[in-house]
Amino acid sequence: MEIAMYGEIIKQIRKAKGFMQKEVYIGIVSKTFYSDFEAGKYSVEITKFEGFIKNLGITYQEFEYFKKQSQEDEVKALEDKIDQLYKSGKFEVLYDIYEEYKQHQAIELRYLAIQAYLLVLITNTNFYKFSREPFNEILAELENAKMWTMKEIKLSKLVLLSLSEKDKEKAGAIYQRIGQELEKYQSFDSKVYYEEMGDLYFNRVQSLLITNDVPTAQTVFNEYQQTIQQSDNLHLMIQLKFSENLLQLYVDYPVYQPKMKTLLQHLSETATSETHFYGIIFQIHQEKAKSYYERYRKK
Repeated sequence: MEIAMYGEIIKQIRKAKGFMQKEVYIGIVSKTFYSDFEAGKYSVEITKFEGFIKNLGITYQEFEYFKKQSQEDEVKALEDKIDQLYKSGKFEVLYDIYEEYKQHQAIELRYLAIQAYLLVLITNTNFYKFSREPFNEILAELENAKMWTMKEIKLSKLVLLSLSEKDKEKAGAIYQRIGQELEKYQSFDSKVYYEEMGDLYFNRVQSLLITNDVPTAQTVFNEYQQTIQQSDNLHLMIQLKFSENLLQLYVDYPVYQPKMKTLLQHLSETATSETHFYGIIFQIHQEKAKSYYERYRKK
């Protein structure tokens, strides 16, 4: 039996306890092998691993605790990194994160890799390295899952933005299921409920506009407005205002195109990381909104 590559965690524990490498590997493996193990190049057999933690003076249960803490720190750091990269439009780095973590042993990091992939898909479909194969796998996995946690909910909201007009029924089913799953959170964590529902409505309005279903987008926006007005979250109110202008861009492009630019200018003057993010969304919709207006609304 082999232990997965826990060299980095062993290294963190060793340094925290003030041990030299030799104090950990002596009598178990060579100096070279141990250095490579800490660098993540090798796995190690269970008997040798037990020797390492014995030399460190900890139990396996204590190691599991350190491992959990380390993974939580790594997940949070990667989550923040993905968020910042997306909001700053660094799609190539996002895709590199997907490639690096897509087969990681930690399921939380694999989920974040999928998230990075979907963010590239919804905002930069012409990215030169891109393949839609992983998207089909993600979609199948979500459809087959009997129970959704918050991880599946978050991924599904991104999937919603990635579906084309021909997948209209599938998009509707996913939207309904996300809403049903989020209802479970309303009674015990209203903050999470409103934030996640706000993002769901935000994504749904966008996906409907992308497929030129403006009447349904208006209906969803009305529900969005009624729900978010019950929250005092400033971020959600800004998001709602942006969504309103985005919707009206399709209805009356000549009037709302300059209004949207003014709104983005105002947002750029505030201390928020969302400004570039909203700018990216505006660029995605601007030409589509103009085409829709000229084809269906202009008189």
